[in-house]
Amino acid sequence: MLTVDDKVLSDIARGFKVPAQPKLLLELQSIVEEEEPNLDLIAETISKDVGISATVLKTVNSPLYGLARTVADIPLAVKYIGINGIVALVTSNLLRESFNQQQCSIPLEEFWETANNIAQTMVFIAKHLGKRISSEKLFAIGLFHDCGIPVMAMKYKNYGKVLKLAEETPSKTLADIEEHAYKLNHATIGYYVASSWRLPVEICQIILRHNESTFLEKLDGSESQQCFAILKMAEQIVHQHKYFRAAPDWENFADSVLTVLNCDDEALQDIFEDVVEQLSQ
Repeated sequence: MLTVDDKVLSDIARGFKVPAQPKLLLELQSIVEEEEPNLDLIAETISKDVGISATVLKTVNSPLYGLARTVADIPLAVKYIGINGIVALVTSNLLRESFNQQQCSIPLEEFWETANNIAQTMVFIAKHLGKRISSEKLFAIGLFHDCGIPVMAMKYKNYGKVLKLAEETPSKTLADIEEHAYKLNHATIGYYVASSWRLPVEICQIILRHNESTFLEKLDGSESQQCFAILKMAEQIVHQHKYFRAAPDWENFADSVLTVLNCDDEALQDIFEDVVEQLSQ
């Protein structure tokens, strides 16, 4: 496991405006951390927020879960989604709501739409390839892996130009361009945000390392490497669909990703076509 230097974290805490955890999330985490979490109390806590409740019901009734009947109440939704899934879902939505467009130098709606597309694509890839990995875990990784971007966009007024430069310079990753401009990148900031919001350690690690070319250097068959490979494939598919070209770092990861997922180019093309059809809807 990699750690971030305490001085770096301290500098981030002083120099960046990271949204504080809302009261609802703190209450929810407190219940979940008990030895035997009370599902009814979890449902009651979620029900206090009309917006979050609507999101939970919308999610549990989406194709993501493929239930045969419609779920109309929060207690039943909590039982279907599970404790870890509920926490991830509530956390992702509260984090999204905590950013103010007026304070941010990039269009947040477009950012979250891309993040959501990557998250859904990760879940689809895992199901398509028969990977037994929690959908909630994959969705959280997809949604949060770039969460350092809006934090940087709140601090740097020229951050939109950095994003545009990254789009126009496929030979370099966004992290490379950020390091050149600010001596810091969104992966480190994202790790700090995820840790502050008490996301699972494994998810925090993937957020920190999601640009690392060495992550798949020594294959060990771990679930973390499978999640990482699914993330890189999802990024590639969404980027290809949006910009009609490969993601900047896809060439570096392609062979390792296909090996980890026991997938070939033909299978990747099939997944791409199916995902594009869903995204178009």
